[in-house]
Amino acid sequence: MKFRNIFWGMILILVGILFTLENLNVIDFDWYNLWRLWPVILLLWGISIIPIKNIIKVVLVLVVFAASTYYMMQETVSWRDTDYSISFNDSAGEPNQEFTIPYEDSAIVANLEMEIAASSFLLIDESYDLLDFEKNGSMIDYKYSVKQIDSTVDISIYTAEGVQFKSNNHNRVNMSLNPQPIWNLSFEIGAADADFDLSGLKISRIDIEGGAAAIKIKLGDKNPITKMGIETGASSIEVKVPKESYCELDITSVLSGKNISGFEKVDRGHYITNNIDEATNKIYIVVETAVSSYSIIRY
Repeated sequence: MKFRNIFWGMILILVGILFTLENLNVIDFDWYNLWRLWPVILLLWGISIIPIKNIIKVVLVLVVFAASTYYMMQETVSWRDTDYSISFNDSAGEPNQEFTIPYEDSAIVANLEMEIAASSFLLIDESYDLLDFEKNGSMIDYKYSVKQIDSTVDISIYTAEGVQFKSNNHNRVNMSLNPQPIWNLSFEIGAADADFDLSGLKISRIDIEGGAAAIKIKLGDKNPITKMGIETGASSIEVKVPKESYCELDITSVLSGKNISGFEKVDRGHYITNNIDEATNKIYIVVETAVSSYSIIRY
């Protein structure tokens, strides 16, 4: 029996069982967290091309599938109980949700960490408050915490514990930030379309970890130095940087299509612009991606 037949057969059987159980209302399956397992594809691919006996390949695949199945049962599957309900707050389960974090003049630096469990996410710089948040279209609830020490504000926005990120949770999140503080941003994105317009913000650092996401980012020149790190699986990435800014780009990719305009190639995966002496704003970008397409554009 050929190894590739076993390989694809096991994948099809596993996916078919999950779809069947969910359609029969036996389980709630968390497709959002499943994207965290995208590196397993690389593992299985690597096993398939190793020049060893098929029986050893089968054993290795079974080990990988066993570990993946254990993760899925712990993190992505919940058995339905029609007599069980849970409430997190008075607005839990509502399709719409809004909250505002007031801006204080004493806030010089703002740190934001956020889980994005939305099918569409938009961030812009239009708020007179420190942060405005609006969600529409699903039963996913968000919570947040705010802590200020001296001139630094720490904000954490996260999904309510126990909420299932099902594939039919089509929802939109719109968020705006105040342009006065210096921002350090960290986002964890699942299967989403995310659009970050940061051109009017003072961005010191932004880190994005994505699964199967379409990510668009527009950076500005409001802060002297901006550093950005992107780590994704199967994603589409578009980054826009100002022409007046000096930009340095380091890219590590497995299988990717690229479009890089206005940069000079220094070495493999390393690109720079030629305006380091006259630029007042410097942008440093590090991209680590697997199966992705990416575009870096100067505007």
